[in-house]
Amino acid sequence: MKIFAIDTSTPRVVACYLDEHVKLLAEVESGEKHGTHVHRIAKMFDGVDFSALDVVGVGVGPGGLTGLRVGISFATALGIGKKFVAINSLELIAYNASFFNGYVVVLRKARQGYLYGAIYLGKGTGELEEVRTPFIQSVEAVRDIVSEFNPKVFLGDGAEFFRTATVLQDWDLPRADNLAILVKGKIEAGQFVDLVEPLYLQKSIAELNFEKRKGQS
Repeated sequence: MKIFAIDTSTPRVVACYLDEHVKLLAEVESGEKHGTHVHRIAKMFDGVDFSALDVVGVGVGPGGLTGLRVGISFATALGIGKKFVAINSLELIAYNASFFNGYVVVLRKARQGYLYGAIYLGKGTGELEEVRTPFIQSVEAVRDIVSEFNPKVFLGDGAEFFRTATVLQDWDLPRADNLAILVKGKIEAGQFVDLVEPLYLQKSIAELNFEKRKGQS
């Protein structure tokens, strides 16, 4: 089986190619120029016959929509007539701490002072269980959410609001080897999707701001 996957949800674009004989990994620090660096990533896989792919995986966020759409558009173009796997981009970051025996809290900055987040339980085995599905909340609300989960470590750029906690600062961004692990796991579990689109969280920031103002009135 020939597999390609890419995630463009963060300033680091990561990708992998897998088949029965080869595993190729690529990472590019993109800043905000996701489109340019996706093409750089593609050149790193020069020699790979993308037309022969069986499965295409792609990170769907949550994250900045501009970056996500670049990756999703690229993956969709590659995957015409092929099977798709959607990768939760917060789970991808969480796998940086898959060795941890406890809760892994992933927080990424959204707009207007809000945070994207998700919480996973690790048992020191290299596998994680999702215990809190992805959400978007204010920093204050996130403090309440995470208070019940112990012991815990924090990952992601949103962890800067929790400096008194254990923050794994060097593991804020996704890694290509973890992308390979996740996409293989989803394929083995038969978790394919018919349509690839960004992971939109239930409440928009406008709705959250309205609720905050309503609560203060």
